[in-house]
Amino acid sequence: MKKYELIFIMQADQPESEMELRVQRVRDILSQHEGEITQENHWGVRRLAYEINHENKGNYMFLKFRSQGTVVEGLDRFLRQDDKVLRHLVVVDDEWEERNRKARAKRKVSEQSEAPAVEQ
Repeated sequence: MKKYELIFIMQADQPESEMELRVQRVRDILSQHEGEITQENHWGVRRLAYEINHENKGNYMFLKFRSQGTVVEGLDRFLRQDDKVLRHLVVVDDEWEERNRKARAKRKVSEQSEAPAVEQ
């Protein structure tokens, strides 16, 4: 099973129940492909960096999940056909946390080496 991240943006004027319906449909699609959601994070309504379909705000949902690669096609089809979803993106999460941990460790080492010496 691969790890994936999904983010989608719905129109901001839609009620929260509409967002929950989309998330439930994603769960259903994942369960059909023996997948599971490992993290769910509703970011809420935020201002868009640029207008999408004459909308300047969007309701964001972020999901991490594990599943077979065949699920992406079904998710993409569902989100592309939904006229309330402004944008969506599914990416493979190849050990993101491990890469991030290593990058933070490198940054910390470089910050410590750049720190000026303290005279006493």
